[in-house]
Amino acid sequence: MITAVTGFDHVAITVSDLDRSLAFYRDALGLQEVERHRLEGEGISAMAGKPGVVMDVVRLTTGNPAAILVDLQQYVQPEGPTSTAELGDVAHTHVCFVVNDIEAACAELRGRGVTLVSDPVSFELESGRLRVVFVKDPDGAVIELVEYPPA
Repeated sequence: MITAVTGFDHVAITVSDLDRSLAFYRDALGLQEVERHRLEGEGISAMAGKPGVVMDVVRLTTGNPAAILVDLQQYVQPEGPTSTAELGDVAHTHVCFVVNDIEAACAELRGRGVTLVSDPVSFELESGRLRVVFVKDPDGAVIELVEYPPA
């Protein structure tokens, strides 16, 4: 094998409005802001394969030792179209976050006007009951929440 992946760095989610998305990811889901910065210039444009890219990025984390970094990125220039990809569509991806109480999480998210794809669904495993639900962020990106059985 010539190239081997040796770790996981971050996941990036393109958003249309950073403040609105922070109200979801930081305030509703409880992710913690790590840093924010603006990316622009020839290198960023070359990397993105688009001329004149200006991007604002806010990096978030779950805060635990095995934290996944989530970059919310808003393309200030050029603005892109909103994706209509749904679960099951080719090239659609989603992010999954662990919660301790999926019912409480769903109740809080509903109270904030968040769209749930369905009510939580349970799967019986040898280790106990696993519960999952898919929700949509303010731009329609699908986010999965999972509650694992107690250890």
